[in-house]
Amino acid sequence: MWDYIIELSLEAIDLGFDEIQFDYIRFSTDPGMANVDFGPEAVSKTKTEIITEFTKYAYERLSPYAYVSADVYGAIIDSLVDQEIVGQDYLEMAKHLDYICPMIYPSHYANGSYGIEYPDLEPYNLILASLNESKKVLANVQESHVAKVRAWLQDFTATWIGNYQTYGPDQIRQQIQGVYDAGYEEWILWNGSNKYTRDGLLDE
Repeated sequence: MWDYIIELSLEAIDLGFDEIQFDYIRFSTDPGMANVDFGPEAVSKTKTEIITEFTKYAYERLSPYAYVSADVYGAIIDSLVDQEIVGQDYLEMAKHLDYICPMIYPSHYANGSYGIEYPDLEPYNLILASLNESKKVLANVQESHVAKVRAWLQDFTATWIGNYQTYGPDQIRQQIQGVYDAGYEEWILWNGSNKYTRDGLLDE
Protein backbone atom coordinates (compact mmCIF):
# COMPACT_ATOMS: atom_id res chain seq x y z
CA MET A 1 0.00 0.00 0.00
CA TRP A 2 2.86 2.40 0.75
CA ASP A 3 4.30 1.91 -2.72
CA TYR A 4 0.86 2.23 -4.31
CA ILE A 5 0.37 5.60 -2.58
CA ILE A 6 3.81 6.74 -3.71
CA GLU A 7 3.08 5.68 -7.31
CA LEU A 8 -0.14 7.72 -7.32
CA SER A 9 1.73 10.69 -5.85
CA LEU A 10 4.44 10.49 -8.50
CA GLU A 11 1.77 10.34 -11.19
CA ALA A 12 0.19 13.50 -9.77
CA ILE A 13 3.59 15.19 -9.82
CA ASP A 14 4.07 14.14 -13.45
CA LEU A 15 0.72 15.77 -14.23
CA GLY A 16 2.04 19.07 -12.87
CA PHE A 17 1.16 19.24 -9.17
CA ASP A 18 3.97 20.81 -7.12
CA GLU A 19 2.83 19.53 -3.72
CA ILE A 20 1.51 16.26 -2.33
CA GLN A 21 -0.60 16.83 0.77
CA PHE A 22 -1.58 13.71 2.69
CA ASP A 23 -4.93 14.02 4.46
CA TYR A 24 -5.84 12.00 7.56
CA ILE A 25 -2.46 10.29 7.72
CA ARG A 26 -3.42 8.34 10.83
CA PHE A 27 -4.99 5.22 12.31
CA SER A 28 -8.77 5.14 12.31
CA THR A 29 -10.72 5.71 15.51
CA ASP A 30 -13.95 4.22 14.16
CA PRO A 31 -15.93 1.70 16.25
CA GLY A 32 -14.61 -1.83 15.98
CA MET A 33 -10.96 -0.87 15.47
CA ALA A 34 -10.05 -2.80 18.63
CA ASN A 35 -10.92 -5.98 16.71
CA VAL A 36 -8.66 -5.25 13.73
CA ASP A 37 -5.62 -7.47 13.18
CA PHE A 38 -2.79 -5.36 11.76
CA GLY A 39 -0.46 -8.33 11.42
CA PRO A 40 2.69 -9.44 13.22
CA GLU A 41 4.62 -6.23 12.58
CA ALA A 42 2.12 -4.28 14.67
CA VAL A 43 3.06 -6.31 17.73
CA SER A 44 6.54 -4.78 17.92
CA LYS A 45 5.72 -1.25 16.74
CA THR A 46 3.48 1.48 18.05
CA LYS A 47 1.01 3.38 15.89
CA THR A 48 3.13 6.52 16.11
CA GLU A 49 6.22 4.61 14.97
CA ILE A 50 4.38 3.23 11.95
CA ILE A 51 2.91 6.59 10.88
CA THR A 52 6.29 8.28 11.36
CA GLU A 53 7.97 5.58 9.28
CA PHE A 54 5.51 6.12 6.43
CA THR A 55 5.95 9.89 6.63
CA LYS A 56 9.72 9.49 6.42
CA TYR A 57 9.42 6.99 3.54
CA ALA A 58 7.05 9.23 1.57
CA TYR A 59 9.24 12.27 2.12
CA GLU A 60 12.37 10.49 0.93
CA ARG A 61 10.60 9.29 -2.20
CA LEU A 62 8.73 12.47 -3.10
CA SER A 63 10.66 15.48 -1.79
CA PRO A 64 13.15 15.53 -4.71
CA TYR A 65 10.21 16.29 -7.02
CA ALA A 66 7.59 18.20 -5.00
CA TYR A 67 6.73 19.64 -1.61
CA VAL A 68 5.32 17.10 0.85
CA SER A 69 2.77 17.98 3.52
CA ALA A 70 0.40 16.19 5.87
CA ASP A 71 -2.74 17.05 7.81
CA VAL A 72 -2.77 16.16 11.51
CA TYR A 73 -5.16 16.63 14.39
CA GLY A 74 -4.64 19.82 16.36
CA ALA A 75 -4.94 18.01 19.67
CA ILE A 76 -1.82 15.94 19.00
CA ILE A 77 0.39 19.02 19.23
CA ASP A 78 0.62 18.64 22.99
CA SER A 79 -1.43 15.57 23.92
CA LEU A 80 0.43 12.28 24.21
CA VAL A 81 -2.88 10.45 24.68
CA ASP A 82 -4.27 11.72 21.37
CA GLN A 83 -0.96 11.02 19.64
CA GLU A 84 -1.07 7.37 20.66
CA ILE A 85 -4.72 6.95 19.66
CA VAL A 86 -4.26 8.08 16.04
CA GLY A 87 -0.53 7.43 15.61
CA GLN A 88 0.49 11.04 14.92
CA ASP A 89 3.62 12.38 16.62
CA TYR A 90 3.73 16.11 15.85
CA LEU A 91 7.42 16.54 16.57
CA GLU A 92 8.62 13.42 14.72
CA MET A 93 6.40 13.93 11.68
CA ALA A 94 7.60 17.52 11.34
CA LYS A 95 11.12 16.21 10.73
CA HIS A 96 10.00 14.52 7.51
CA LEU A 97 7.66 17.05 5.90
CA ASP A 98 7.90 20.40 4.17
CA TYR A 99 4.60 21.50 5.73
CA ILE A 100 2.68 20.14 8.68
CA CYS A 101 -0.98 21.18 8.79
CA PRO A 102 -2.69 20.90 12.18
CA MET A 103 -6.49 21.03 12.12
CA ILE A 104 -7.01 23.53 14.94
CA TYR A 105 -10.73 24.13 14.60
CA PRO A 106 -11.96 25.83 17.80
CA SER A 107 -15.12 23.70 17.81
CA HIS A 108 -13.05 20.53 18.07
CA TYR A 109 -11.49 21.39 21.43
CA ALA A 110 -12.96 20.39 24.77
CA ASN A 111 -14.35 23.06 27.06
CA GLY A 112 -11.53 24.42 29.19
CA SER A 113 -8.77 23.71 26.70
CA TYR A 114 -5.87 26.15 27.19
CA GLY A 115 -7.93 27.72 29.96
CA ILE A 116 -10.65 28.78 27.50
CA GLU A 117 -14.11 28.00 28.87
CA TYR A 118 -15.80 27.55 25.47
CA PRO A 119 -13.18 27.41 22.68
CA ASP A 120 -15.69 27.84 19.84
CA LEU A 121 -16.66 31.21 21.29
CA GLU A 122 -13.06 32.45 21.41
CA PRO A 123 -11.47 31.56 18.05
CA TYR A 124 -8.62 34.05 18.31
CA ASN A 125 -7.51 32.85 21.75
CA LEU A 126 -7.78 29.18 20.78
CA ILE A 127 -5.75 29.57 17.58
CA LEU A 128 -3.11 31.68 19.28
CA ALA A 129 -2.76 29.27 22.20
CA SER A 130 -2.52 26.12 20.07
CA LEU A 131 0.02 27.63 17.68
CA ASN A 132 2.11 29.01 20.52
CA GLU A 133 2.20 25.45 21.80
CA SER A 134 3.23 24.31 18.31
CA LYS A 135 6.20 26.68 18.43
CA LYS A 136 7.29 25.26 21.78
CA VAL A 137 7.08 21.67 20.54
CA LEU A 138 8.91 22.27 17.27
CA ALA A 139 11.65 24.21 19.05
CA ASN A 140 12.78 20.78 20.30
CA VAL A 141 13.71 19.59 16.81
CA GLN A 142 17.48 19.16 16.79
CA GLU A 143 17.77 18.45 13.08
CA SER A 144 18.38 21.23 10.57
CA HIS A 145 15.12 20.45 8.78
CA VAL A 146 11.70 21.06 10.30
CA ALA A 147 8.37 21.48 8.55
CA LYS A 148 6.71 24.85 8.20
CA VAL A 149 3.32 25.07 9.91
CA ARG A 150 0.26 25.77 7.77
CA ALA A 151 -2.80 25.59 10.00
CA TRP A 152 -6.31 24.53 9.04
CA LEU A 153 -8.89 27.07 10.28
CA GLN A 154 -12.63 26.72 10.81
CA ASP A 155 -15.02 28.19 8.23
CA PHE A 156 -18.14 26.35 9.39
CA THR A 157 -20.63 26.56 12.24
CA ALA A 158 -20.52 23.63 14.66
CA THR A 159 -24.19 23.42 15.56
CA TRP A 160 -23.68 19.98 17.13
CA ILE A 161 -21.76 21.26 20.16
CA GLY A 162 -23.36 22.82 23.21
CA ASN A 163 -21.72 26.24 23.19
CA TYR A 164 -21.22 27.41 19.62
CA GLN A 165 -21.51 30.56 17.59
CA THR A 166 -22.24 31.20 13.93
CA TYR A 167 -18.96 31.53 12.07
CA GLY A 168 -18.77 34.42 9.64
CA PRO A 169 -16.25 37.04 8.48
CA ASP A 170 -15.35 38.22 11.99
CA GLN A 171 -14.61 34.72 13.28
CA ILE A 172 -12.52 33.97 10.19
CA ARG A 173 -10.45 37.13 10.66
CA GLN A 174 -9.97 36.40 14.35
CA GLN A 175 -8.50 32.99 13.55
CA ILE A 176 -6.26 34.36 10.81
CA GLN A 177 -5.00 37.06 13.18
CA GLY A 178 -4.26 34.35 15.72
CA VAL A 179 -2.04 32.63 13.14
CA TYR A 180 -0.15 35.84 12.44
CA ASP A 181 0.21 36.79 16.10
CA ALA A 182 1.68 33.35 16.81
CA GLY A 183 4.39 34.12 14.27
CA TYR A 184 3.12 31.94 11.43
CA GLU A 185 2.28 33.16 7.94
CA GLU A 186 0.19 30.45 6.25
CA TRP A 187 -3.27 28.98 6.82
CA ILE A 188 -6.05 27.08 5.04
CA LEU A 189 -9.80 27.32 5.55
CA TRP A 190 -12.02 24.25 5.85
CA ASN A 191 -15.69 23.87 5.11
CA GLY A 192 -16.98 20.39 4.36
CA SER A 193 -19.60 21.77 1.97
CA ASN A 194 -17.05 23.95 0.13
CA LYS A 195 -19.07 27.06 1.00
CA TYR A 196 -16.49 29.60 2.06
CA THR A 197 -16.89 33.02 3.63
CA ARG A 198 -15.59 35.39 0.98
CA ASP A 199 -16.04 38.43 3.24
CA GLY A 200 -13.65 36.86 5.73
CA LEU A 201 -10.82 37.33 3.23
CA LEU A 202 -9.03 40.59 2.58
CA ASP A 203 -8.13 41.92 -0.84
CA GLU A 204 -4.60 41.15 -1.96
